[in-house]
Amino acid sequence: MRYEMRMLENRWAVWDTEANTPAVVEGCWQTDVSMDDADDLTHLLNRLDREARSGAKH
Repeated sequence: MRYEMRMLENRWAVWDTEANTPAVVEGCWQTDVSMDDADDLTHLLNRLDREARSGAKH
């Protein structure tokens, strides 16, 4: 999976494992979020990434 949840200090972040940085959505790093929001966003970004990769192969 490209994205994963990580604890940074006392808050959660969504981490882009390919870029080795926090995930960026519409120009904003996805850091300092609640565990529930990080979990939801991680699942969404991984699903979108899978769809984009499978679409690129056709």
